[in-house]
Amino acid sequence: MAEITALRTLHNRLRQRLALDLAQAASRIPAFAAPGQPVRVMELEFPSPLGIAAGFDRYGHLGRRASALGFGFNEIGSLGPADMARLRSPASSGSARLGINLSLDARHSAEQLCAMFRSAWKQADYLVVNLIGPTSEPLMQRTERPRLRRLLAALRHETHTSNLSGTRRVPLVAKLRSLPQQPPLELAELLLELGFDGLLAAHDPGPPATRQRYRDWQHDMQQAQACRQLEQLHRLCGHDLALMSVGGIQTAAHLRARLEAGAELVQVHTALMHQGPWLARGLLARDSERS
Repeated sequence: MAEITALRTLHNRLRQRLALDLAQAASRIPAFAAPGQPVRVMELEFPSPLGIAAGFDRYGHLGRRASALGFGFNEIGSLGPADMARLRSPASSGSARLGINLSLDARHSAEQLCAMFRSAWKQADYLVVNLIGPTSEPLMQRTERPRLRRLLAALRHETHTSNLSGTRRVPLVAKLRSLPQQPPLELAELLLELGFDGLLAAHDPGPPATRQRYRDWQHDMQQAQACRQLEQLHRLCGHDLALMSVGGIQTAAHLRARLEAGAELVQVHTALMHQGPWLARGLLARDSERS
């Protein structure tokens, strides 16, 4: 079983690397650009509401050139303190917004995490506190809620201070797991209380990314569950917390349903690996035709 898991992990990494290489090559062919559908979210202008999720372009090799493929934003990471030195400069041409997804590691102090956020703030259009990774799992225990609150409050204060002292404002988002019958309503309330700018709801249970799971997301029932979770979060958050959605988006109908359910921005990852670098062009063009 361990050998099968290792082979599957290697296969996924190779496939992801190939998909990233194809995306980098395709981003240099302007004839394939997708139609623009600009949106304003968290006081930022995004060329389109469709973006690339963290994990695809981890160190920013594609960077802002994702706009040439029709994506409105590209979220790189997830990164920890030791990864910051490998982060590519986001100064590459392109209008896609750049998000930086940062791991909240339970082993690190508030000072270490704040230092990482200060470094990322200089390059990001928005920052994401990743609360679904294995390093943050201990903090998800109810007994650890006071410490989680302190860490999130420290990161919110650090970002707010940087925004006040800088020449621009970088919104702060938290990425939370949102599973069937378990939308993260309590944590969303905490984000509202602390003054976060956005909530990224991850509707997928996480690795490993298998073909069967990809096929499962093609069922209407599973898509409807994700939309119901977004609707619940939207009723709670209103306009005080921008909603983002990731997990299972494969078609223009999926994209449209997530937006109608309350998401303002939607991310893709596995579909980009399966369908190729022109995914956004197809999803946005067909969605535009319907509207």
